[in-house]
Amino acid sequence: MNSWIRDLPKFDLHVHLDGSMRLQTVIELAQALPPDKRFPDDLDLRRALTPPERCTLEEYLQAFAITVGVLQSETSLERAAYELCVDAASENVIYMEIRFAPLLHLEQGLRPRKVVEAVLAGAKRAERAFPIRTGVILCAMKQESTERSRQVADLAVEYLDKGVVGFDLAGPENGFPPTIHRRAIETARDAGVHVTIHAGEGCCPSHVREAIELGAERIGHGVYLYQDKETERAVAERKIPLEVCPTSNLQISGVMDSYAEHPLKRYLDLGIPVTINTDNRLMSQIDVTHELGAVVDAFSLSRGQLETLLVNSANAAFCTDEVARSLRVEVEKAFKQ
Repeated sequence: MNSWIRDLPKFDLHVHLDGSMRLQTVIELAQALPPDKRFPDDLDLRRALTPPERCTLEEYLQAFAITVGVLQSETSLERAAYELCVDAASENVIYMEIRFAPLLHLEQGLRPRKVVEAVLAGAKRAERAFPIRTGVILCAMKQESTERSRQVADLAVEYLDKGVVGFDLAGPENGFPPTIHRRAIETARDAGVHVTIHAGEGCCPSHVREAIELGAERIGHGVYLYQDKETERAVAERKIPLEVCPTSNLQISGVMDSYAEHPLKRYLDLGIPVTINTDNRLMSQIDVTHELGAVVDAFSLSRGQLETLLVNSANAAFCTDEVARSLRVEVEKAFKQ
């Protein structure tokens, strides 16, 4: 099954740059860090970068201190973006939206604009060499100040139409509802930047409702949505896409012990546009082919249902209508063969 899925045109709308590096690249970049920035000699990078099979969101996020630590130069950021696109293209991902938090990459003197431009350069270099299209989503961190989130929103506006397609709120959920960053969200949205918000990932179905009220066009994860029936109905009625990341959700949600217990099938049956994504390829040791295969196997999905998942991604992509149409055509052509 997975070999057949690998040949299909696929999407990754929710993938973090700092969570999807090649392990060997992390090791090489770590060894090249200035002496005062290096990690302890006894740190097992492979183990530190692979969170437990079951953990909290906060525990899961600890691994990012390492990857963010090595992504502090234009060269490393460009390389990471390029390699992520190459890896995605190798499994026939035809469209991907890479997200990252630009203000986390300033420790060695980079300016925010240079951070964004380096990632865009890596993605564009890959686009010239491989059959993949990309967009970039800039993340503000929920636990940080509103001043910093507005700075990220301003960056997204500045680089709109230059490769940046969206604005996101990421990071820990407990104690950090999306409404804290209302001004940043409004800044992005009012300028025409697409908005997606992490909500209902490791807790807090109320955060999904807040995200929708703030104008989020997509919801990152939404695992806990089923616990708020009123909001679930609203998501279904308004056809708001969910960026589901099965393995990541299984690791940190705390509400399931197997893929078959993921509420994504419930959401599909309600008519909610579910999309399947990776979240963090390195931390979860997966790719899109694996995630789709796991879902197909867990719920015995038909070819038609798998096609629906892929078309959902094409429709939900933060791209032009023309590009979305061409992506749908590729999917439909693949299923007619």
